[in-house]
Amino acid sequence: MQIIKGRNINQIVYNSLKEITTNGYRTQSRNGDVLAIYDNELILENPKSRHLMLKGRTNNFFATLAECFWVMSGKDDIDYLSFFIPRAPLYSDDNKTWRAAYGERMYAYNQLQNIIDVFTEEGITSRRGVMSLLFPNRDTKESLKSKYNLTSTKDTPCNNWLNFFITPDKKLNLKVSQRSGDIIFGTGNINLPEFTLLQEWMLQQLKEIDKDLTLGYYHHSVTNLHLYDFNGKQGYDVLDKPQILTRDNYDNIEFPSGVNSTKEFFSEFVDFISNIINYFPETSNYNSQISLLNKIFDNHSVTRENNLLYSYAQVILAYTINKLIKIKNLNISTDVNSITVDISRFSEEYQQAVKFNKFLNFEVFDNSDNSDNFDNSDNSKTKK
Repeated sequence: MQIIKGRNINQIVYNSLKEITTNGYRTQSRNGDVLAIYDNELILENPKSRHLMLKGRTNNFFATLAECFWVMSGKDDIDYLSFFIPRAPLYSDDNKTWRAAYGERMYAYNQLQNIIDVFTEEGITSRRGVMSLLFPNRDTKESLKSKYNLTSTKDTPCNNWLNFFITPDKKLNLKVSQRSGDIIFGTGNINLPEFTLLQEWMLQQLKEIDKDLTLGYYHHSVTNLHLYDFNGKQGYDVLDKPQILTRDNYDNIEFPSGVNSTKEFFSEFVDFISNIINYFPETSNYNSQISLLNKIFDNHSVTRENNLLYSYAQVILAYTINKLIKIKNLNISTDVNSITVDISRFSEEYQQAVKFNKFLNFEVFDNSDNSDNFDNSDNSKTKK
């Protein structure tokens, strides 16, 4: 068993890559050869530090945020998702949905509300704050045939079980069990951000029961953690370059209150962005779209000031509009130089993840340190 600890996601991914490339076993998989390590416990000590930024790693940070919002919306159709993640259809049986979409399954059978109810009725020491993402009535060979008329599927859930638990020091922790995880595309790119976001959301809901609750650690238990040959170069590039792994995040984040409002809020956001994608360039005016975004937050009584969730939404919006302008090669009033998102009030960890991501296509106003000479600095658009 491997125990891999890190204060932030960058430490977790870096340490995992080091362990895989040093002690990994070469095996075969459905997607090609891999280096894999078995029975791994990843301990993320500060779940707020979910913003991946490593030299040599070409992750699309904005796509990760967009997918997190999609998961929280409870949707399973991939039209919106495919805009941010072009490979999304590769994991779909019907080219329309992800059959095992985590968000849809989180809300199924009222699992999220059940966890809140368990802690409400039994107290914060309850050991029943669990949910399942693997459904036997959908995922066994028998159920695939009877429910979907499939003999096999491209989408069996990799993450299977979540356990929220509160320790005697009144910290809310989350343990996720994963059968198999890719350190580049899966575990180290989307799984940690999406489930730590859910952990913070759950903390806000449970503070209604006990206001003294605080955020604990995130525990990701993955049986087979691997690095594929086809994208393995990124892993070796990360290890070959000097990294700054000490940045931390303590930014405030606020969500809607309650399960129903949360699902509606994120669904409205996904629909809002989908409308921009589908009806561009009619929806190209950034300022008018910001007004519509503000209404989503205001209608659900979610503060915008100094709220990291609002900044996430802003950068997704800015990225979407500018990507559409580039795709359609349009010369319109809104262009890549006219959208500026102010991220200066947030942690340096978050600021750096935004402004040095190679997919940044809009300007940011920030006050973070530029002294790292980060690989993607030529792509950054920053103002002081």
